[in-house]
Amino acid sequence: MKEIKTTTNKRHSAFFEPLIIFICALIVITVCSKCSVLYPLNDWDDANCFFTVGKAMMNGKVLYRDIFEQKGPVLYMLHGIAWEISHNTFIGIYLLEIICCFVFLYFSHRTMKLFSDKRIIAVVPLSAFVYTSLAFCSGDSAEELCLPMLAYVFYTAMERIKSGGKLKLTQMLFCGICTGIMLWIKFTVLGFIIGFAAAFVILYIRQKEYLHILKCSIAMIAGIIIASIPVIAYFIRTDSFSYLWDVYFYDNMFLYSGGIELPPVIKQAANLLWGLLSFAMYNTFGLLMLAAAFYRVIKKESKTLIFVFSAIVISGFFFSFIGGRAYAYYSLSMSVFAPVGAVQIYDIVKNKLNISNSKKRYFAAVCVLSLLVTVFMCRNTYTLFTDKDDMPQFRFNNIISQKNNAKLLNYGFLDGGFYTVSETIPECRFFCGLNIELPELKETQDEYINSGRADFVVTKDKKLRSENYRLADSCKFRYWSENSIYYLYERKN
Repeated sequence: MKEIKTTTNKRHSAFFEPLIIFICALIVITVCSKCSVLYPLNDWDDANCFFTVGKAMMNGKVLYRDIFEQKGPVLYMLHGIAWEISHNTFIGIYLLEIICCFVFLYFSHRTMKLFSDKRIIAVVPLSAFVYTSLAFCSGDSAEELCLPMLAYVFYTAMERIKSGGKLKLTQMLFCGICTGIMLWIKFTVLGFIIGFAAAFVILYIRQKEYLHILKCSIAMIAGIIIASIPVIAYFIRTDSFSYLWDVYFYDNMFLYSGGIELPPVIKQAANLLWGLLSFAMYNTFGLLMLAAAFYRVIKKESKTLIFVFSAIVISGFFFSFIGGRAYAYYSLSMSVFAPVGAVQIYDIVKNKLNISNSKKRYFAAVCVLSLLVTVFMCRNTYTLFTDKDDMPQFRFNNIISQKNNAKLLNYGFLDGGFYTVSETIPECRFFCGLNIELPELKETQDEYINSGRADFVVTKDKKLRSENYRLADSCKFRYWSENSIYYLYERKN
């Protein structure tokens, strides 16, 4: 009877736990992401940049050559697919976010179960705090889309150490696929993979497992190649490999870095300190969970696990922030370590309150509290159910749409969603302002305006000085914590 009951519990768990994880993913993304159906528009500039480039690619523009943005090609390919689902909304990205969130929480939950016998109850508050952090921004960051791959790699590392077994070749193949996808989304997140790979290479060298290192390397490289096939095929077909190198690699490594001018060692230390402050400011929960995770592994785990865990953390943090910039979303990827910290915090709370996982009332209480956290801590809810007519993107589109095949320029600031709502495809390679020091960008936009090639020009908090255009409309609207004034200019006949 006991064996039958155990089998029944396993079957129940195999169905119940993924279902709860999916419900968590659906709720937190629907409430927290501006891509969801509850919001009129995701007006975050980064999300709109990605969507505009993806749309342009689907309409024959060659990435980097014809339309300039500095993230990876897979990111834009995904947004191009999303554009095929809906031409002027983020519904496609909303669905992608739910999938990514589910996979991230699924492997986070499996990681939790490596460190304790906790059930699904622990993943519910985790989902609430990760996706309500300031690092989540408005949804649809590159880091968010990388979370499921990072969660799988981290789980693989912890599972192999906890089980005492070697890395399996199938695991390394999938880790390679994850690495390849992230390489072509945003290569700075590969710091986590570098730490993972370096730690296991060192372990296997100490164990004189040289042949296994070779096998794992081949499997991982094979995975990277598999994930890279669509990218390679695209740039072969468009004969644009030189633009891939110039924009995605060179510009990001040498033009996108920030920080003040200091001697190299001091500057790198300052960059990492600024990164730590940014981490604390924008992903406070993630930092607390990381501290709790370190406490747990140091107190309760083997030296091998401590070494691998530390290598992944340090390398991931280093490559995320060494460039000198520390935008809010950079620290979201550090949430991958939160499951271990969450187990430690949950153990403390459970012991203090004498909570049992089997008691449904505690599970219900955690779910309710997590839902309240999701609703009241998310900073994006200020635009929930906003009337479209109050937003400049929709208001300006009432004018832009009156002209067939209108040519639009988002001038001097990051993509504000005007291309998205108006369904226009940029003619200008530099279709908006970007966070990169590139004189050619402003020169090209200025020439585009001076020659009168744009039918409409949108500016933000700055009036356009050009005899070719007249002010058609203006609109004041809140963008996160600031109120901005948007101006729409129409070309004079």
